[in-house]
Amino acid sequence: MSNPSSKEKFESKKLPMSHSGRGHLSLHDDPVRRGPGIERPCAREALATDKKIFLATQHDASIDEPKANDIFQVGTIVNIVQSLKLPDGNIKVLVEGIERGKILGVTETDGYLQATVRVARYATETTPQIEAGMQRVTGLFEQYVKLCQSLNYETMIAAVRMEDPAKLTDTIAANLQLSIEEKQGLLEISIPPNA
Repeated sequence: MSNPSSKEKFESKKLPMSHSGRGHLSLHDDPVRRGPGIERPCAREALATDKKIFLATQHDASIDEPKANDIFQVGTIVNIVQSLKLPDGNIKVLVEGIERGKILGVTETDGYLQATVRVARYATETTPQIEAGMQRVTGLFEQYVKLCQSLNYETMIAAVRMEDPAKLTDTIAANLQLSIEEKQGLLEISIPPNA
């Protein structure tokens, strides 16, 4: 996760929006269904256009039809990597996080929520100090993966071999066993308060 610098750039996008009871930081395999998860009309809209969707986490996962104020304001713009229509009519999608976004406004369109999202892009300069920190964090994460039986060692170690510090921290954060609130807190770290 990069910190805001003088090289930040903001832009607004209007995207289909989905909500879930869990945090979204990296790569997920989600069944698409009404209520918690990606709504079918929302998924159809994203698949018919640029395959991008905005995922945001609900404050309370037990609410089946959340309103805008039931959803955290910071979420993730994701790309639908793969989709599969299931026999029961649901759509299962594999999504990959692209960048963070903050909700500016939400409207209901054709049975799903659509969000206007402000995206902040930061230029990350990799200095020797940042490279040393990345090596240290990667080493600690390798130890964590060895101790954590729910993660595949080879897959996780391959996933964290990257040069972008923001992608590295997001990948690690997505795979830590944290509560929804803790993951949401990590997601919100690099979003300026006035964004």
